[in-house]
Amino acid sequence: MDQSFYPFQSIGPDACRFEFVSEGVRPVRKLVLYSETGIPDVYNLALADVSQAGLADYESISNNGDLTQILATVAQTMRAFFADHPTASVAFTGSTAARTRLYQVALAREVRAASTNFSILGLRGNDLEPFALNRRYDGFVVTLLLNSLVS
Repeated sequence: MDQSFYPFQSIGPDACRFEFVSEGVRPVRKLVLYSETGIPDVYNLALADVSQAGLADYESISNNGDLTQILATVAQTMRAFFADHPTASVAFTGSTAARTRLYQVALAREVRAASTNFSILGLRGNDLEPFALNRRYDGFVVTLLLNSLVS
């Protein structure tokens, strides 16, 4: 992703939790969390707003006017995550169908450039397939290609 992104910081020693501030209409603290699933070396990616109390809110809609920059920041955290977890796979879906569609549109825009470093799969029901344009997906799985360098 060649879009500008927000500065972010890794929280903790394992590059699984990142925070940044969305500076659109108003400052909104954001959390990007990579959590282990029950499948070895598969992590779930989640994006949340951080409430005043410091709690993650995965359902909020901030409408801060900087969606492209937020998604670019999430993509950069994924690069940092893969630098520490090069054999991992990252799975994600939106908390709503509309958000899943939003992620699909963003992936469609970046898939050609990203495919030199990453394998991107789309989930349809219980089946994974190589991500294709103009197909509706229920979720996504991204893996670093082993011959790639993440910087």
